[in-house]
Amino acid sequence: MLKNIIDISVLSLYNVIKITAEGGKVVFIYQLGWHWKHKADFAIERPNGHFGSQLILVQSKGRLCMGENEYHVEKNTAFIVKSCMPHCIYGDGEEYCDDWIRFSTEKEDNDFIESLGLQFNVPIKLEDNSVSELVHACEEIFNSDISKKNDTLDHLMRAILLHVSRYCSPVPNEKHSYYDTELEKIRCDIYGSPAKDWNVPDMAEKLNISPSHFQRLYKSRYGISCMKDVWTSRMEYAKQLLLNTELSANEISYMCGYQNYEYFSRSFVKYACVSPVKYRSKFKE
Repeated sequence: MLKNIIDISVLSLYNVIKITAEGGKVVFIYQLGWHWKHKADFAIERPNGHFGSQLILVQSKGRLCMGENEYHVEKNTAFIVKSCMPHCIYGDGEEYCDDWIRFSTEKEDNDFIESLGLQFNVPIKLEDNSVSELVHACEEIFNSDISKKNDTLDHLMRAILLHVSRYCSPVPNEKHSYYDTELEKIRCDIYGSPAKDWNVPDMAEKLNISPSHFQRLYKSRYGISCMKDVWTSRMEYAKQLLLNTELSANEISYMCGYQNYEYFSRSFVKYACVSPVKYRSKFKE
């Protein structure tokens, strides 16, 4: 198995490792799957997207909606879906199969991601199976107990993004305004401090604009309202604490900014479709 992993896209990994030596960890992988198969009538709808970017590599015919755009795609078509992007995935007349990785990037290393010229939320047709093989390698390592597992996954994810970028059409550089920079800081703070008592007037005051103007800017840039983003940050934080700590669900509710456990539990069920306790028992192993 290790030999198979080492043989995969050696050149891509070599280029990745050279870049990695110049900086810290870029990518954190939350969840992934390789060759997940579903019936022809498969359908999953995410009207609010989900937190974290996602690579979807379709391994069959499929119909995918990204926002208001619909795409009928063939095997070996990739999508890089931005955080909180509304999207839907459907079978298209045959068994549906895909590979997928949910991941996030460190804010201090976003220059690396931007340098790739990746296209988001649109189909990217690949010409070989290298990306699928790399996802398979990620799955093997993700489920292993090898040393320096996270570093290895970081290198592999970089290789995936580098390889996908080869098939992306050049995109013009976007001009960033003062508001863009400040909004990014606020969003990073939201996800870094989910327990804080966030409210629109205080956030708007940081930009010296009205609350209504702030809400329009935030939703325009991220596709989600600021307070729903606060809620999402708390639910994602709760999921990580449930899976990676021994804290009680009641303790986790306080760490996510909730003073009332029942209210936290109802919010979590709305987000994850199961209670915090059931989520932990179902997914922790």
